[in-house]
Amino acid sequence: HIHIRPAPALLPEIVGNGILALESRVFAVGENRPAGHAVDGKSIRHCHIPLPVDPEAEIERFKVALDFSRNEIAQMLEMPQIKSSAEISGIFQAHLVLIDDPDLAKEITKRIRQQSQDCQSAVTKVIKDYSTFFRNLPDPQFQSKAIDILDIGKRILKNCQKSKNPKTTMEELEEGMIVLAEDLTPSDMMTLDPSRILGIAIEEGTSTSHAAIMARSLGIPALIQVKDLMKKAEDGAFAIIDGASEQIILNPDEVLKRKYQAEFEEYRNRQHRMYALLSEPSITKDGVDIQLKANVGQLSDIEQAVTNKAFGVGLYRTEFAYLTRRTFPTEDELFESYHEAVEKLGDNPMVIRTIDLGGDKISHLMGNYAERNPELGWRAIRISLENKELFVTQLRAILRTAAAAKKNQVHILFPMISSMEELHKAKSTLAEVHEQMLKEGISVPEHLKIGMMVEVPSVAIMADIYAKEVDFFAIGSNDLVQYTLAVDRTNPKVTHLYKPTNPAVLHLIKNIVKAAERNNIKVCICGEIAGDTRYTVLLLGLGLRELSMNAVLIPAVKNIVRNISYAEIEKLVTPLLSMTSSEDIEYALNKINTKLGLL
Repeated sequence: HIHIRPAPALLPEIVGNGILALESRVFAVGENRPAGHAVDGKSIRHCHIPLPVDPEAEIERFKVALDFSRNEIAQMLEMPQIKSSAEISGIFQAHLVLIDDPDLAKEITKRIRQQSQDCQSAVTKVIKDYSTFFRNLPDPQFQSKAIDILDIGKRILKNCQKSKNPKTTMEELEEGMIVLAEDLTPSDMMTLDPSRILGIAIEEGTSTSHAAIMARSLGIPALIQVKDLMKKAEDGAFAIIDGASEQIILNPDEVLKRKYQAEFEEYRNRQHRMYALLSEPSITKDGVDIQLKANVGQLSDIEQAVTNKAFGVGLYRTEFAYLTRRTFPTEDELFESYHEAVEKLGDNPMVIRTIDLGGDKISHLMGNYAERNPELGWRAIRISLENKELFVTQLRAILRTAAAAKKNQVHILFPMISSMEELHKAKSTLAEVHEQMLKEGISVPEHLKIGMMVEVPSVAIMADIYAKEVDFFAIGSNDLVQYTLAVDRTNPKVTHLYKPTNPAVLHLIKNIVKAAERNNIKVCICGEIAGDTRYTVLLLGLGLRELSMNAVLIPAVKNIVRNISYAEIEKLVTPLLSMTSSEDIEYALNKINTKLGLL
């Protein structure tokens, strides 16, 4: 067995509940395979070819390859599986920005002309230098850019050569394969056909790396940070990916194969039963209504929300419009986008969050200002308050959307509030915009429900005071965990410390829920934990009745909701709050899930 560190397996449909990839032949990609000009996740290997006779001809060949690469990425952005995910679209939009980087083209052209290098040699060396530079930076978020640079390097090289590498490519993989690699680039991931690939396992990455994000979106079971994977992997071996125990088993014996085959069949049966109940209400056995909402980033996500019977949108991430453009969107453009999204929802509610740029969501429109600690720096509401014109444009679009929608259908949410001063400034700006639009004779709602993200400990601790200022809370568990525990969730060296079940985190969540109850406002949780079925019982036991998640996870969570008693789980979860370690809490939670027949 190859065990990974205690990080969640990335299961696209039922998280931590069942076997998603059964026995399969292995296709291993990595340092121990000849790669020619191919990117292996760590380096680009260079093949020596005769020097070109004409540097200008090589420069022209590079420019043609650049154009081909740009067009390929533009075509990929039109693919349904990419358009349907804001996260994946953002990755490839970033690739377009890198392709158009004048410094990159200038350096490659310089090497061809001044050092008489051929196109492939110049591209290989420059891309390697760039990726090495980013890998050696102290900030993990900049380190992750190295994989993007390697990816576009691979693409440009392929187009320089005007032919595909003759080695086996992932497009040519047989059906029923498990792909093992040190790491996978976004372009590598897009060549994987989810209907043919049973799973992937990689040595590197984090739960927020490109490979992890795309595995979730494409519905491919994945394990990350599998230690010494490539030392033990062999082409043609048989493997089992066990998402429940977070391990990959190489060359299992017949007894183990039969065991997993039986478990896999049971998993498939559960899946069929779960989807058959999709249209049923999300109500516990003792009649408590649990609202399951969707997190969305663009219009195509709304369709998934409707398909999976979401109770509206609990979090509309609006920053996508700023990540994929060369100019700031106008008020009319934002209004049209928001209004169309609301129309697709029918009567269901939508919570529109103002832009949460910065941190891991860098927009070239904001100047790509490099920060030593971007997650603690200039991001979210801080950017909005310092760029009033930008903020006002979005607020006007949201107010117009709310006026055009059904009464109380659209709500507004302010991200990363860390002080009362920030909240007051955001609310006063909204009030000013509302008043100005009335003077202009523009239709605006009489009342717009205002919410705030609770994702900073300074707010969670004083939730009672903030609850008097807003109409609802939205708990951003991803940031709340990393800020409470001082753990960068994008840094693979410390991701094992990123524990949603840490006692401090649970007490903060409980405090937020209680504060909301005392002040008669609603509270929803919208981080990744909301869609992880291992924690559904825990969250409901802490008093939450609204969960917002990736829409494809709703059926699995609803299945759990319909098979538990709210009163019973409150009693079962309460003792967990007296425990002092994540390990004890996870062990006890596992016992509860097992007792209730949820594992």
